[in-house]
Amino acid sequence: MITAITCLALLQQLITPPCVELSQTQSVQAGGGFITCEPSPFDDALDAAVRIQREFKDYPRQLFERAGCNRIVLCTKLAYAGQLRAAIPDWEHNTLYIDTQRGAKSPGYPEHVLHHEFFHLIDHADDGDVYNDATWNALNPIGFRYGNGGVNAQTTRNTGALTDSIPGFLTHYATTGVEEDKAELFAFSITHKDYIATRFRTDTTLAAKMTRLQAILNNLCPGAQNLITIDSNAPTPSHSAYLTHN
Repeated sequence: MITAITCLALLQQLITPPCVELSQTQSVQAGGGFITCEPSPFDDALDAAVRIQREFKDYPRQLFERAGCNRIVLCTKLAYAGQLRAAIPDWEHNTLYIDTQRGAKSPGYPEHVLHHEFFHLIDHADDGDVYNDATWNALNPIGFRYGNGGVNAQTTRNTGALTDSIPGFLTHYATTGVEEDKAELFAFSITHKDYIATRFRTDTTLAAKMTRLQAILNNLCPGAQNLITIDSNAPTPSHSAYLTHN
């Protein structure tokens, strides 16, 4: 567990749940491996805290409680079982770990990571099973089978790039597991609403998945589904989709 905690005084009152910093290297067992990380430089931690406050400001406060997220740990050299990660949801200890340096300079990436990884906490709180969802699977094209999990796609080039070349999915990463499919749709529905609205016009599978995703959110925390409400009349996006690596 964390041996010492120093609050970021400037933002402590604004962020729910609180962001905390480490004072020394940490190793925590979670599942079949260990989460390891080191203290973050203060400036990087402050930048991350500002970003977190901005991205989570529209989340219902009750959603954090229902998702079982009691704290956000700001750190660096974050890894699970030795594999470097930008963020790790630890539902066993009600914690979301954020690496304040990994990918922090990539436009759009750290914002996407926050929403994506937080959804894994939502997913676990929904029914206690992140890696299986028969109802969701039934929405996929006939004959489709997910890959062998996001953990095995960490080094796959452009795995997190938005693409319309895979019907029913937003990214290659979404095809690696049902848990990643849901988390990708949730995150991009917050950060790229215009793109999602455009895809919905021609992709009935994605539209059906959104309906299911909204039901999951509403069941856990009524009103939370509004986070991913999409305007079907939104204009066609003019931006270039950024790359993510999850």
